[in-house]
Amino acid sequence: MRRPLLAVLGAGLFLVAVDATVLHVALPDLVRDLRPGAAAQVWIVAIYPLTAAPLLLPFGTLGDRFGRRRVLVTGYAVFGVASLGCALAPDVPALLAARAVLGCGGAMIMPVTMSLLRELFPDQRRRRRAIAVCSGVAGTGSVFGPVLGGVLVEAWGWRATFLVNPPVILAAVAAALRWLPRSPPGPRPWDALSAVLAAGGVLGIAFAAGPSGGGLFAGAAGGVLLGLFVRRQRRSAAPLLDLALFRRPGVPGAVGGVLLVMSTLVGLGVLLAQYLQVVLGLSPTAAAARLLLVLGASAAGSVTAPALLGRFGNARVRTAGFALAGVSLAVPAAGGLTSWWLGAALTGSGFGMALALTSSTDTLLSAAPAGQAGGAAAVEKTGYELGAGLGTTVFGSLAAAVYAARLVVPPGVPASVARVAEAGPVQAEAAAREFAAAGLSAAARAACTAGVQVSAGVAGGLFAVAAMVSVLSRAKTRGAKTATV
Repeated sequence: MRRPLLAVLGAGLFLVAVDATVLHVALPDLVRDLRPGAAAQVWIVAIYPLTAAPLLLPFGTLGDRFGRRRVLVTGYAVFGVASLGCALAPDVPALLAARAVLGCGGAMIMPVTMSLLRELFPDQRRRRRAIAVCSGVAGTGSVFGPVLGGVLVEAWGWRATFLVNPPVILAAVAAALRWLPRSPPGPRPWDALSAVLAAGGVLGIAFAAGPSGGGLFAGAAGGVLLGLFVRRQRRSAAPLLDLALFRRPGVPGAVGGVLLVMSTLVGLGVLLAQYLQVVLGLSPTAAAARLLLVLGASAAGSVTAPALLGRFGNARVRTAGFALAGVSLAVPAAGGLTSWWLGAALTGSGFGMALALTSSTDTLLSAAPAGQAGGAAAVEKTGYELGAGLGTTVFGSLAAAVYAARLVVPPGVPASVARVAEAGPVQAEAAAREFAAAGLSAAARAACTAGVQVSAGVAGGLFAVAAMVSVLSRAKTRGAKTATV
């Protein structure tokens, strides 16, 4: 009985994760069809996670209040309809709207799925295994998205990347109605005002770092709304989110771990997909296939994690995952971007990030009472989607800045061609072919490589800092326990 349940829950998580990254290698074909501008291209990729992030907490707690199966099936339906909307979009505004609705459906699916694990697997050992499976499925989906996108684009075009969703969603709805038990509605009232404050606050923070540069105003507005949300939760007899969750040992580090892992996994994934195609000259399918190294390593890490968690505990496993990811990312940062070195880096970082993600998820779900599992799962998935959105924008902006600074246009290249090349490496390659400027192509590849190196170095440094903070936090906790004894 448990395997069908995991299959139902995993199918939804897989599609949600795939759609966060499926356009990474499909974007060039989409650009040739719909002709979006540079800013619109970034929004097409980023609007999905940036829409989902602020809705995760309201929808997660909605499942606690009105029944998790009901919210999950509704999320499946919204996701399926939005997928059709994306596939049939006649222009950029229609595609952006459909991608935003797709994010709403994903925001219903993700936290409710994880909270159902808390309900369906009360035994901690079995729950850890189930979490490992679902975390592995989600991580695999994120990495498999570009692979699937490359295959579908070469065969049928970018619209096919969305047409694969509805049949799977129909099967998932039928299976959910058959196998998932009805969750009794919770006795706690659902605070709509708190939901609006939480959604608006997270949305402001997300768009502050978004591709249009919302900046100080969006960030300040988000901070004010989150402050009002926290104040309301402290005064409420039935809060939407029990803030005591964040005072439990390991929870702040777990939230940071999810945010860091997903921002790196998705943000660097976009850059590497571009590097493999522009610099190494691989086709979309061949480039995506190279990223399968992360998929395999992530799956291995997810399978290994339950045994490691049982023996060493969440904190140690998370610290080890941070450290391994940091060391692995130092390889491309130091210039190891050839096939062999890059393969080793992808394998090590994928395994380490899977350990960190699984241990972080287990910490969050185990810290919450059964009646508040949806809220805890929503916190984890907010970090998941916010990390994906911020990773795309922050690492993309960093790589673009390095590219612009390092690009040296050869003498003799017309100014109009140079301006095209400055927009990005893909545009530079096209301009170099059109005007037979081989020197410009080489300069663009070198600048693109520098952007990937710097981004990998920053990500590796963040993982190293996270590992050190985790070690110091554990030492402080042990010292406090010793002092009380």
